[in-house]
Amino acid sequence: MQSKTSAVTTDALLEAVADPRRRELLEHLHEKDVDAIGVDQLADELCARPDCATAFSSDRERVSVQLQHVHLPKLADTGVLAFDARTGTVRYCRDERVEKLLAFVVAELE
Repeated sequence: MQSKTSAVTTDALLEAVADPRRRELLEHLHEKDVDAIGVDQLADELCARPDCATAFSSDRERVSVQLQHVHLPKLADTGVLAFDARTGTVRYCRDERVEKLLAFVVAELE
């Protein structure tokens, strides 16, 4: 079965992971290895990360709003994750293209 991101252009994936907050978010979801997580819990966990100041504000409410209105919809549009705004649930959709892209950015460009 073909993943949703395989139908998304490379340019769209590059744009989605261009933002450091989205890269940190994807890295966190990749490390968590859970089926689903709530936006509030995700915001709490991102704010608690030691490197939070580099990408996200330490203001949990601000992070939650950014996630819901900017980052999660952008990533959901590319199929990198599924975001249900009604329930506040996020499901990470593992994809080899995205994970290779993130690994390259971290290893070669950051």
